[in-house]
Amino acid sequence: MTAAIPTDSITERRTGADGLSWMRLENGVNLVGNQADDQPVGVLLPLDEAWPVRLAAADRLYRQLIERNADPPITPHRRERLKRALRTIDGRQSGASYRAIATAFFGADRVAVEPWKTSSLKAQVARLAAYGRMMIARGYRQLLQGKYR
Repeated sequence: MTAAIPTDSITERRTGADGLSWMRLENGVNLVGNQADDQPVGVLLPLDEAWPVRLAAADRLYRQLIERNADPPITPHRRERLKRALRTIDGRQSGASYRAIATAFFGADRVAVEPWKTSSLKAQVARLAAYGRMMIARGYRQLLQGKYR
């Protein structure tokens, strides 16, 4: 079964004299192949150790492009944790203290409620910093492989 790629998701397209097409989609995905009237012909996936990951990614791509109902590859909670961890690292690299980061995330009133030295918010920001450092060092590969810690 083939289905049309929604034209509003195509940002750029080129077709050669030989009928081979290239198109860039709004989400940054590039599709290459023999296409007619936006009908996808197929997907070529290498048979390697990453086969299960590639197959799952191809399925998500199909559901996103064709059915427009793909589940996010990571949960909203996990996505928020990742965003906060990377924002924590950005703050630390800009010279912000854990207290300043906690104030930005949780507000000054909540930070002031308990003594900072033993604060659960301080511990949470420290864990976010450790997670952010791990993601920068090697964790992004796990995201690409479908392994979400």
